[in-house]
Amino acid sequence: MVLWCDIQIEPMVLLLSGGTEVTRGVIVDKFLSDHPDWRHLALEDLDATQDPDDVIGMGAFFALLVACECAKEALKEGYNVVITCPAAEMLDTVEESFPKDLTSVYLGKTRAKTVYDRVIDTTKQSVGETCATLHKLVA
Repeated sequence: MVLWCDIQIEPMVLLLSGGTEVTRGVIVDKFLSDHPDWRHLALEDLDATQDPDDVIGMGAFFALLVACECAKEALKEGYNVVITCPAAEMLDTVEESFPKDLTSVYLGKTRAKTVYDRVIDTTKQSVGETCATLHKLVA
């Protein structure tokens, strides 16, 4: 007997914020090695390319919008996307770009637990334990 299930699984966006750039990098590298169907958008790269002549920050804002559009294209192609976010100023734009697909995770200690869907205290967990927690979150 063969059963056919026509279940449409929506791609997911996982936002990792907090911690240091190195912490996020190590965690996302391990996460991606375990999840080949995921793509990574590193917003840290946008921080490094800011134009010093852009005094009001519009260039960085438009770069962030373009980056979010690239992530949306990956979603359309059926990939899940993990976004690493270095700056709190970027969170609103990312959240607005993915109003229903986004799950946000703060890595480290924070009192702003209401801002994020999940907080993982990476000072008390190894990279492997953190990735196991993320795996349960996306399963």
